[in-house]
Amino acid sequence: MKTAYPPGPKGLPLLGSLLDLRKDKLGFLTSLAKTYGDFVHFRVGPRNAYLVSRPDCVHDILVEHPKRMPKEWIHQRIVAPFFGNGVVTSNGAVHARQRKLAQPAFQPRRLDNYCRIFVEQTLLGIEEWRSGGEYDIDNEMLRMTIQNVSLTLFSADAMDIVPRAAAAMTDILGLLGREYDVALPIPMWVPSEYNRRKKAAIRELNDIVMKFVEDWRKTGQDKGDLLSMLMLAHGEGGDVTHDDLRDNMIAMFSAGHETTAFTLVWTWIMLARYPEVEAALWEELDRVLGGRPPTAEDYPKLVYTQMIIKETLRIYPTGWLLFPRETTEDVALGEYTIPKGGMIYVSPYVIHRNPAYFPDPERFDPERFRAGADKQLPRGAYIPFGLGPRVCMGQHFATMEAVLILATVAQRYRVSILAKQPLVPSGSLALRPPRGVKVRVTARQPASAAAA
Repeated sequence: MKTAYPPGPKGLPLLGSLLDLRKDKLGFLTSLAKTYGDFVHFRVGPRNAYLVSRPDCVHDILVEHPKRMPKEWIHQRIVAPFFGNGVVTSNGAVHARQRKLAQPAFQPRRLDNYCRIFVEQTLLGIEEWRSGGEYDIDNEMLRMTIQNVSLTLFSADAMDIVPRAAAAMTDILGLLGREYDVALPIPMWVPSEYNRRKKAAIRELNDIVMKFVEDWRKTGQDKGDLLSMLMLAHGEGGDVTHDDLRDNMIAMFSAGHETTAFTLVWTWIMLARYPEVEAALWEELDRVLGGRPPTAEDYPKLVYTQMIIKETLRIYPTGWLLFPRETTEDVALGEYTIPKGGMIYVSPYVIHRNPAYFPDPERFDPERFRAGADKQLPRGAYIPFGLGPRVCMGQHFATMEAVLILATVAQRYRVSILAKQPLVPSGSLALRPPRGVKVRVTARQPASAAAA
């Protein structure tokens, strides 16, 4: 029986829409949804591909039937040299085991302890700022988030490696994005300048995280962090292999700082564009904090600050495109059947711009998340951290970190974006803001402190 396909572009003979996808993945997938709706069929070379943006179908893919639609093997092979077979890349039983290893580091009782570090490191990070000074805000946010993830998960001071770590991750994401865009793994044995750079970037990141391991071994002390959990399970009688150790540390170190730093850069850009939101943020910070640094106890009271981060993640979700899925059998989704071997694309960036759920979707409006309004959304309509068994285990860590950094900085400074800068996102592996976003910071005194 002939398969009934959803609407979509015809594409070129043999190639389908492969060239459009490689040229501008973000623009192409966004245009597909605008033109054809929330269930689109296209071809990537000879393969059938689907862009699925209907919340109920997204829920089926990510929650109800993830085993029938695991991560697609080509993209896994691309990512594996960089991130190994850790929690980010693995499937099935391996993924469940890797997730179980790392999950205890993100328990709620630990997050409260992390809050103190987030605030302390933010205060240290802005200690040398001067009113009227100009800074690259992405570099400033990366300095804070690299130090935060190193101290909380590995109990390691990383200030001396911040430039190395930031450069290594920039190289890795750029190189990885190149292969990801063309959907073609480049074997490591191929003698090329590309592979030379690839090996050098991987070696640098390995050296950084394994230095944490060397330092831990000097004392062997259980510090209650992720590294201690992994090291104790790696020791005599443990079932954590050297590859498990390396893969999970790289995954957590990488995801733990870049995503939050990018989210904060977009937040500063949005606040500069929407002064009324900035004013409402200041009002809350002055009222709740009264001029003192925020604490874990303040976090639930910073309602509007949390709404700002949620809205930033709606418009600019760092994980803008989830790892493509591949059907292992014929799967019914909505009124269509996806044949075995089909590639399924799910893009939070696209889904979050559906006016049926987010009216005037390009407008930055934190009020969308007032009093749990997001709870009224269909499951699958707001997924900045994914959904289901593969939902990002660090989502609460990242959200608390972003909220507390935003609160700590905005309490003391107004951050203005300098004019004549292109502020267009690039969507390869992660949704990146442009590099080197220049800002001017101006000191402000909390109203409550000024009145004292």
